Amino acid sequence: MKKRADGRYQSRVTLPNGEVKTVYGRTKGELTENKDELKLAYAMGATNIDKKITVQEWAEKWWKVAKEGKTGNSSQRGYALAMNNYIFPEIGATKLKDIKPIHVQKLINDIGEKGKSKSIQRQVLVALNGMFKYAVRNGLMIGNPAQYTEYYDVPVHDRESLTTAQTTRLLEICNGLQVPKGLKVHRAELAVHLAMYCGLRRGEITAVKWADLDDATQTIHVKNSAEFIHNRPKDKDTKSKAGKRIIPVPPHLWSMIQSQPKKSLFIVPSARGVQMSEVSVRRLMEPVQRRVDFHVTLHILRHTYATLIDRMGISPKTCQYLLGHAELSTTKDIYTHIQDEHITMASEQLRDIYLISQQK
Repeated sequence: MKKRADGRYQSRVTLPNGEVKTVYGRTKGELTENKDELKLAYAMGATNIDKKITVQEWAEKWWKVAKEGKTGNSSQRGYALAMNNYIFPEIGATKLKDIKPIHVQKLINDIGEKGKSKSIQRQVLVALNGMFKYAVRNGLMIGNPAQYTEYYDVPVHDRESLTTAQTTRLLEICNGLQVPKGLKVHRAELAVHLAMYCGLRRGEITAVKWADLDDATQTIHVKNSAEFIHNRPKDKDTKSKAGKRIIPVPPHLWSMIQSQPKKSLFIVPSARGVQMSEVSVRRLMEPVQRRVDFHVTLHILRHTYATLIDRMGISPKTCQYLLGHAELSTTKDIYTHIQDEHITMASEQLRDIYLISQQK
């Protein structure tokens, strides 16, 4: 140990692999603590700690090596949004080695207090867990400080699902839309019913084909979802294994679907009969949105479906299956159990979903 000209104390530590590290401290006590911390970090697997690298610098390296171009387009956007809008502005300049669980929890709490949904919080945590796990694997951290972070409970707003009055009004508007020549049902009305009475996501409505219908059971087999790259649709696997599911179609909606001419591969095609682009989906809902005095999107209609099937007393596990939530993909036996034993029962219960949606 020696004292430097700047007043700090300096000492060298030889690690088990023979590498020699120089440690500094403003006092002898601090020097000893820093030496012990270095030895402990090495023993815990952090064999390559870089005291200068910041969270943002490491995140950019992690992104370039491990993530860029290696996930779907929507996932790439999610990572970019999480890092640029939430992570970098708050903790990007913090040294990677200094990040503790309390910093991550505070970040999530701050996001929640601003009214951001659990979906946004989840995007941020997915990015943080990814970059911190990679740091641990590369010996830059002892452990993952995001591992046990809890979501901030954001109150559910009424706008996330339609009221009974709004549902009735929406159905009236859809039924009154001018139907193009050659069709029995306006494409917007069909999309609205698929979201509100089958719980399909925007990408699933875009991707669902006539071949995905099962006439014998009057169900839709959800196999794919469309993501949009520079406005163009590209079919991909569903968001998770649980996204592949069989959805009972209520009788009124089955009749609507079957009344449509099969001039396209897709049940809800573009006006030109091909798969809808991102702009086509947005324009599809514009005639509806212009005629109602409340906000409505396909996502809100999917929330409405979730509310309706819960009101109808369908079991939580079956609800999760019907909505394609990832929790049901954890074990194969649960997935099979839901598919084999609950869908028939749910089909019977869902026959009245159209009437119940308009009852107070």
